Amino acid sequence: MLVSFGIWRRTAVALAAWSLAAALTGCATPEASLPPQKVAVDALPNGIAVRPGDGAVFITDDRTSSVLVSTGGAYTPFASIPVPAGLGKSLSQLSFAPSGTLFAERFGFGSASAIFTVGADNAIPLVGPDPARRRLGLLDLAPGRLLSTWFIKTGSNPPQGALSLVTYDATTHLATERDLITGLGKPVGIAVSGDSVFVSDQANNNIVKASLSELLGSTGPVTPTVFAQIDSPDLMAVDGAGRLYTRCNKNGLCEVAPDGTLSVLANDFQDARGVAIDPVHHVLVAVDRAVPSSGTSYVRTFAIN
Repeated sequence: MLVSFGIWRRTAVALAAWSLAAALTGCATPEASLPPQKVAVDALPNGIAVRPGDGAVFITDDRTSSVLVSTGGAYTPFASIPVPAGLGKSLSQLSFAPSGTLFAERFGFGSASAIFTVGADNAIPLVGPDPARRRLGLLDLAPGRLLSTWFIKTGSNPPQGALSLVTYDATTHLATERDLITGLGKPVGIAVSGDSVFVSDQANNNIVKASLSELLGSTGPVTPTVFAQIDSPDLMAVDGAGRLYTRCNKNGLCEVAPDGTLSVLANDFQDARGVAIDPVHHVLVAVDRAVPSSGTSYVRTFAIN
């Protein structure tokens, strides 16, 4: 598939403007300029997030069960996430609160999922959420509230998943969970734009949409509407214009317009995983996970406006 003209034009304009600015200043590239477009990382990443304020990029690493950080150079260890005995390493999404608090999820393989608050060299789990729920998507909604996607898989039965609201106490780390949307297959990514909540359902090859105010005000789960059909969506991000970004097809990364129209941003990924918006640099950062897992992974950058 070919990259859409609109996305190509935005990328070309951004790159041209950056090059012109560097030429006019006649000096080294300032920190606020466009980051590199493809950076190799010595990790097996999945989730990714950009820290508010300074634009530092954080990724998860399934080789070491840890969170890594880059402030413009190489990715270095930030914090380790404990792995229960006998289980594989698998971390899901990262999400920042506006305050700078970082949250991470452990997938858990049906017995040990968890949500952590992550600081330098420490990770503290929330106490209360069901560890049998295999967690994938995570989004900070408001102080003391997170959105989480998860699914249950029993034997050869199809996965059964949902979007839930996790309410927690930042001091005690005690948390409760309430299901907002049920009846999903394998929900992965979450994005919120205005009053709209979007969830990518990998098992059903679509993105569903619901009203955030309706979800929070309802006494029970709400039935969403299908917003877009997309092959193999994964973790998601949304920009200020309401455009969604997620994996599509086998090797693609797609932009989904506010009307549900799909455009291919790139079709040469090994395995597109986490995506995040860097509003300071006006770019999208995306995980290109190694296939096979012993290969080289990348963090890739795309200009947006």
